[in-house]
Amino acid sequence: MSTTKIMGLIALVLICGVGFLIFIIYDTVKTKTTSLDTYHPFSEWVGKTVTFDKETTLFEDKLQTNYNSNYPYILMDSMHPKWQYVNEQKTIGDLHEVATFPAGTTFIVDKAIQYTNGVSGSSYPTVFGKIVITGKEYKVGYQWGERSMQKSYDKIAKCWQFHQAPWQDKRDTAFYALPTANFW
Repeated sequence: MSTTKIMGLIALVLICGVGFLIFIIYDTVKTKTTSLDTYHPFSEWVGKTVTFDKETTLFEDKLQTNYNSNYPYILMDSMHPKWQYVNEQKTIGDLHEVATFPAGTTFIVDKAIQYTNGVSGSSYPTVFGKIVITGKEYKVGYQWGERSMQKSYDKIAKCWQFHQAPWQDKRDTAFYALPTANFW
């Protein structure tokens, strides 16, 4: 084999190796997703129209913490654990309040997705759907659910609990098992 062919083969192997390394790094740090449509409690709500029993507020996030661009708005209510954080972000200008919906507004639940951060490994489930009011459609994401770090640390599968959503008349106090989102 000639020196030129050997050098070309070495270059090809190096390029493939660097490409593979970049892919591995990308796979490691990329936020991963998994559908939650068939997991409780989401399976009770996906594909249904629910009615809010309390006032909700719609926000647009300048920092885009919602990774689904098809649902650009963030839905919140005063019962949400991140309500104080949202008010702080609104004050500094990172969130823009778009609309406030009264109790009785309907929400069509399209799907639920688990996002898992590739760097920290933290996960957050989000319900996606649409609100149609006064002839205007808003596609929204609503983060719903928190993992009990103690139960997760103790390797207890049912470590997810859910605060009272604006369509629930009372809080569900059960713990649920949810998958961690994977790249594949």
